[in-house]
Amino acid sequence: MNSKKKILLVDDEIDILDFLSYNLTNSGYDVRTAINGEGGVEVAREFYPDLILLDMMMPEMDGVETCEK
Repeated sequence: MNSKKKILLVDDEIDILDFLSYNLTNSGYDVRTAINGEGGVEVAREFYPDLILLDMMMPEMDGVETCEK
């Protein structure tokens, strides 16, 4: 059984995803990323994260709409 806490990062800025993913992975977390709200919903349904860090201002589906889904 994997005891690492799982974190999903959702942001449309690749640099932010890379920075956060790198640091959280090095801190021992199991990290997945998505570059938009739609992708974030899909990953969340498969990954079952313990925590989601979600950008509120994304094109097409913003963070609020993503959170509602």
